[in-house]
Amino acid sequence: MSNIPRIGLALGGGGARGLAHLSVLRVLEENDIPIAAIAGTSIGAIIGASYALEPNIDKVQKEIQDFLLSPKFMESGFDLFKKRTAAENFFGQVATYVKERIVINLAHSRLSLVGAWRVTRAVDELLAGRTFQDCQIPFCCVATDLRSGEEVVFRDGELSKAVQASMSIPGFLPPVEHNGHLLVDGAVLSPVPVTPCRALGVDVVIAVEVGQRLDQDGELDSVIDIVFRASTITARQYTEMLLREAEVVVRPEVGDIHWSEFSKMPMALIAGERAAKKALPEIRRYVKPRRSLWQRLFK
Repeated sequence: MSNIPRIGLALGGGGARGLAHLSVLRVLEENDIPIAAIAGTSIGAIIGASYALEPNIDKVQKEIQDFLLSPKFMESGFDLFKKRTAAENFFGQVATYVKERIVINLAHSRLSLVGAWRVTRAVDELLAGRTFQDCQIPFCCVATDLRSGEEVVFRDGELSKAVQASMSIPGFLPPVEHNGHLLVDGAVLSPVPVTPCRALGVDVVIAVEVGQRLDQDGELDSVIDIVFRASTITARQYTEMLLREAEVVVRPEVGDIHWSEFSKMPMALIAGERAAKKALPEIRRYVKPRRSLWQRLFK
């Protein structure tokens, strides 16, 4: 008998850019694309977990929108590292330099620039008390072990702890200690978790990539700019290698959104919808039932 291929969704990391995942999920849901499993990294982990628990995009999007407007989110400090426009006068340039020196000096004596409670509050608001076993859709999320240098994939246990580890941006948030691992953001090794998604037993992987784009007109007038630029180039090339393993890649045009600009959710949602609708014809080709060997031989 014919059977429909199992479709998996790999939701990548990218901070606020990952809000585009919501409208990708909406387009798939509205077009009756069956999702058999979800893997998430960083922002993809929290959105993926929320949807896997209750596959209702209206409910999930409202929960996340309400949270982004809540006092708990305002206290999270995710806007602390948004890149500001260049200072237009000498005193402004001096102030910028002093702030950068403070950050560098703090980095010598601390594991992170902000406390773990900031992301803990955010994750607990959406996932507290829930486990992987509560998910209606099989789900996993990815973190990176600083000690072994290896990928750690969570598939059971407490969701909030796993998602917090997957979202712990190195340097910005402290590593998460768990079962002998020292864990940080899964995007270090798995910016788009295609391989972990495949391991959930799916036949087809739809990867949603919301990484930062290379801005050819970007400023390169400081040590920090140059270091970040070099890191971005490496990350982009590595991500492209991972994406070759996916059958379908959805690329919302969100590269101009800074990872901390959650206020730009409407822009991210529009970009996600456009990209998902553009990919629909390709996705539908994979949703067609597969014929058995007997059917292929005696067509």
